[in-house]
Amino acid sequence: MGNDYLKELYQTVDDTFSYLRKKWTIPIIKGLFCDCKNFKGFLELNPGLSSKVLSERLKELEENGVVEKIVLNSSAGHTEYYLTEKGRRLNRIIFEMFNFALDEVLKSEDSIKLREESKESLKETLQMNC
Repeated sequence: MGNDYLKELYQTVDDTFSYLRKKWTIPIIKGLFCDCKNFKGFLELNPGLSSKVLSERLKELEENGVVEKIVLNSSAGHTEYYLTEKGRRLNRIIFEMFNFALDEVLKSEDSIKLREESKESLKETLQMNC
């Protein structure tokens, strides 16, 4: 079990960061936590995000089991996206990454209040009940 198990764990971590590190992936996941469900909503929530990149990222997230795509009306092209259980479990990873970034960016004593407020806001956004 030892080495093979560790290799599989490291590979899973690497695979997870492989799709999380792509531009726009985390804002899209954050949008899903904020009940953004459709293509138009993602584009409105993320100025600068192109339809092409959004389509690519949603497809990648679906392929990785993070997002479920539900076609409500195929003739009208009405589709919604939802986080899977696996996708919802990413909240802790994203939260800790943001904590790390906040601690790096807001280092001064004057920033303590802003850092804590930002962390609390993110906890709420990511639906963390801790």
